[in-house]
Amino acid sequence: MFLAEILKNHFRSVAIIGMAKNTGKTFTFNQLLMEGQKRGLKLALTSIGLDGEERDSLLRHKKPPITVFPGMIVATAKQLLLASRLDCEILGTTGAFTPLGEVVVARVLSQGRIVLAGPGTGHELASLKEQLAAFDLDLLLVDGAADRRSLSAPLVTDTAVLAVGVEAAWERRQLLAKLQHLLTVLTLPGLTDLGALECFQAAQGETKLMVLSAAGAVHSLTRTEFAASDACFYGSQLTEAKYVYVRGMLTDAVLTKILGSAARPASFTLAASDPTAVFLGPGSLQRLAASGIELRVLRPLHLSAVTVSPFHSRYGYAHPLRLLEDVGRLVYPVPCFDLRLGLRYVPDKEEIDAVPGC
Repeated sequence: MFLAEILKNHFRSVAIIGMAKNTGKTFTFNQLLMEGQKRGLKLALTSIGLDGEERDSLLRHKKPPITVFPGMIVATAKQLLLASRLDCEILGTTGAFTPLGEVVVARVLSQGRIVLAGPGTGHELASLKEQLAAFDLDLLLVDGAADRRSLSAPLVTDTAVLAVGVEAAWERRQLLAKLQHLLTVLTLPGLTDLGALECFQAAQGETKLMVLSAAGAVHSLTRTEFAASDACFYGSQLTEAKYVYVRGMLTDAVLTKILGSAARPASFTLAASDPTAVFLGPGSLQRLAASGIELRVLRPLHLSAVTVSPFHSRYGYAHPLRLLEDVGRLVYPVPCFDLRLGLRYVPDKEEIDAVPGC
């Protein structure tokens, strides 16, 4: 079963994130919800921001409703909880506010549909997750973002599921190229040097760049200093650098400034805060690889599974088996599913296996 990929590793919270809008994220969320219900798990549901609406705000086609069952715990905006007309028991408030009121925690006492509008930030989600720990839950499901620029949810939860669909790119090669790039960023490895990790995590204020030498010397630049710095700094400091940490967004422009005047050959490890802070294009990642510079993050993201959706709002349906095979081969060994067909990509076999219970 699909949910088994999360449970077998004893994860207690999962975020479902989308490669783009309308790539099957809500369908994936509901599949996990339904499987959890069948297993008799104690579930809690929330989202990052507003999701679960009947009509997509951009493309205006129907989205799968979020159906809840008695015993489930939901964290959503107060107005939406009242509008659902569900019988429920209010368990507490969160202090996280949305345009639709404060996010409240409630136990559902009747079956029905609900709109989720949860915490808007990763910090608020982390606080909610801690609050929910008191209810002895088996699994927290978070309907996450559809844009990696705001992927705070999977950094708070134990793991994530990525929904991939042809809505992101109808042309096959373009879709796989986008997915390869996204996957490379989302699965960046964590920094394993505990001393360097502790040093960089302690960065405060306006720090933008930190350089740690093999001898343990630390050099820092604020955002203002980084913007005004010239080649002299990089030429002298990067020669001895073991690690270079970029705090905040790591963009193509930032990388060009760092590498443009670095002594050749550069031989340091470049670190970013987490995958959501990495805004490097494919060319920049290729440049790093060609230079022998490894890119790592302080907070890595764990990916449990990928799901595929062959539906495109303009062009209709792509060939589902070909899509599953293409995406499954690219993301392997991460498990890949077509939940509508109940299929899972399995390598080294001529046929794709059916998934029991889907």
